[in-house]
Amino acid sequence: MLPPLIPPFRYATVEDEVYRGAYPKKRNYRFLKRLKLKTMLSLTPDPPVLELLEFCQSQNIRNIHLQVNKVKDNVPLGYSRAIQSVQIIIDPSNLPIFIHCLDGADVTGLVIACLRKLQMWSIPSCMSEFLRYLRGGVISSEESEFIEKFFGEIEIPSTIPHWLWGGHVTSNKHPRFKLKFLDPRVIEQSEQNKTSGKTNLLEEYDEPKEVSRTLQALALEGLDDIKD
Repeated sequence: MLPPLIPPFRYATVEDEVYRGAYPKKRNYRFLKRLKLKTMLSLTPDPPVLELLEFCQSQNIRNIHLQVNKVKDNVPLGYSRAIQSVQIIIDPSNLPIFIHCLDGADVTGLVIACLRKLQMWSIPSCMSEFLRYLRGGVISSEESEFIEKFFGEIEIPSTIPHWLWGGHVTSNKHPRFKLKFLDPRVIEQSEQNKTSGKTNLLEEYDEPKEVSRTLQALALEGLDDIKD
């Protein structure tokens, strides 16, 4: 009999080919194999243990480690790390990707909230999703401020996933971020879209009909600990 498929703690689908969760254990490897990952983004204080690195190597998964301190009283994640993480996630060459921190809650949640802001989610929607993964169900003032004030320059690859602005750049401006396009032709195309009257997804923001696809894909161990 085959061993059971056990997802990492707080595992969930963020978007198509984007997954999140806590630090993978050996019992989770068989489940992760089924995701056919290209990339694993580790947001942890120390590099992944040898066992996890060997698993990634055996599955041709690129492991990217960005050092993030342990969660204590203050927000452990800086804006520069958050921007790096978001840029990795929106690059189609890195997908499918699994993003994890130690517990799959605070650090990973902050990165996903920053991604949601780039996707044009409202702040309340970002907060609502973030709260879904906190054991106590209460966001700290520091974390709330981090999400609200998150700002910076985001590098946009020549192609983007379909879940980011519908997969098309229709403007070279964003109301919350400064965009840097790695391919100048993307900007030229956005200017053509303006003259042709195409809808600008970066300016005509529509609140998502659902708070998150993540809520449909929750596979949490200890789900009873999460308060709606």
